Amino acid sequence: MTELGKLTKLRRLGVIKLRREDGKSLCSSIENLRNLRALSLLSVEEDEILDLQHLFSPPPLLQRLYLTGRLETLPHWIPNLESLVRVHLKWSRLKSDPLESLQALPNLVHLELLQVYEGDTLCFRVGGFKKLKLLGIDKFDELRCVEVEVGALPRVEKLSIQRCKLLQKAPLGIEHLPKLKVLEFFDMPRELIQTLLSDDQGGDYWRVAHIPEVYSTYWRDGGWEVYSLDSFNDSSRPSPVIRSQELHTRWK
Repeated sequence: MTELGKLTKLRRLGVIKLRREDGKSLCSSIENLRNLRALSLLSVEEDEILDLQHLFSPPPLLQRLYLTGRLETLPHWIPNLESLVRVHLKWSRLKSDPLESLQALPNLVHLELLQVYEGDTLCFRVGGFKKLKLLGIDKFDELRCVEVEVGALPRVEKLSIQRCKLLQKAPLGIEHLPKLKVLEFFDMPRELIQTLLSDDQGGDYWRVAHIPEVYSTYWRDGGWEVYSLDSFNDSSRPSPVIRSQELHTRWK
């Protein structure tokens, strides 16, 4: 970890099998890598903590950041990375809402979050994520409510929500996203899909009616089955529009 700091012209760095005790020396080395554009760090196992709080002067040109491992808190230096375009966080299991720190990143275009937050509510605040176009939320086990304030996510084009088993309603305020073109649900509760089909009081069809493509995808009988919202309306037994063993989501 110490020797890495001598690679001062390095532009891309990936380190796997990290342990908590590696954190201090790794952070010291990363501070010397002023030309770094992409950084990927992977813990040795899912519950191992990535200790990244010792980094006080992060690479100023960093554009892509991938952190896979448990985080006690979101690293304090991330909001200072004005060049960040893409952020992937996995297994973080944060107790506090990470959106508060991420929403002010001025050039962030693509954000993927998998098992990142253990709270029951996510709120996208007005003025936040001004350039974000691609957003993925996956396996937030306690998530019950997603709220989008008017003026938040003004440029988002694709939104994917996956395996959030307690979320039974569409994001509140999703109707205020004028540029949203694709909305995907992967392995989500049937109750949520039913609310999207209903235009009655309590239904959410009006929230998503402006979105050109709305899909619900499930893993069944060894393959992915993709259903459009229209297919649910057309038949009591809808047919998938796509069936495939390997599926590349439209937002990636």
